[in-house]
Amino acid sequence: SLYAVKHNIFGQPHLAIPRYDSNTTPKRIERLLVAAIIIVLILRLQLVRYRGVIIMITWREHNIHTPQSNGDNDYDSDGEKAFVFNLFDDVADKTLTYKFKSKSSAIDITITLTGREQMCTSTGLAVWGGAETLCNYFLEEHDTDNPTEIFRRGRSRVLELGAGLGLCGLFTAKAFEPGEVMLSDGDVDVLERLQKNIEQNATSSRTTVSCAQLVWGQNLDAFEEEHGKFDVIIASECMYMTPSLQTIWQTVNHLLAESNGVFLYVHQASSQVPNEKVLEMATHCGFVWTTSLSYPLVHLFRRKKI
Repeated sequence: SLYAVKHNIFGQPHLAIPRYDSNTTPKRIERLLVAAIIIVLILRLQLVRYRGVIIMITWREHNIHTPQSNGDNDYDSDGEKAFVFNLFDDVADKTLTYKFKSKSSAIDITITLTGREQMCTSTGLAVWGGAETLCNYFLEEHDTDNPTEIFRRGRSRVLELGAGLGLCGLFTAKAFEPGEVMLSDGDVDVLERLQKNIEQNATSSRTTVSCAQLVWGQNLDAFEEEHGKFDVIIASECMYMTPSLQTIWQTVNHLLAESNGVFLYVHQASSQVPNEKVLEMATHCGFVWTTSLSYPLVHLFRRKKI
């Protein structure tokens, strides 16, 4: 094979295309370049280096450096400044409106978000379908005769992981009015939109809504020291890359309240990680789960009682 998907020291995939030689026909090179461009467009990969005719493409999931760093993290393994070409910087934000109304009309909510319409332009600045699924699951649970009472009005502390534009967390704040909802993400560009979306969606005085940077698996002791543990953690479509599977469960296990803590997660998008792997890791971390007939891909996890 002329090219192969490999993993760098962070467990992230990159596609390496070798140098041209006399045995490689121009048509084959052309096909390889077209394939590389398609991968860039589909997987939000970024062209980071060009040297001669060698092309390396690498996944850059989190823009976790601060704006003041001026991209100081953009260095390759040799310590050389990498050439960074971002295909998605010129895509403008739009106003996105989501309406939710329960059958009993007890919940009638409109949420306005600033972000991108398409996921292909950014994984964090657009709303994934799983986020809407989780909100609709909450609506159905609210309308049942015996709703799952996991959000205590004015009391529960809720954390959303990989919040993106914050749809699920803002819905939770408006619909259930817990004591606190914290929206978290690792990307500083996402956090800017999160803050704006919090400001343009008024919530009850019972509920404090905020956002904070949280990179899964990193600095968890410091995060807990500053923000404490949470009664409920929610997330949607976060475990779509293999490297994120262990770090997200590590984060949940560290920040979820020991007593009666609940983790709600929806996993429905096609991804590198099948649902079975998510549940396998849950078992490894000591969690059990339940699902509903209407929403089989929404899992409610609790720690297994010993």
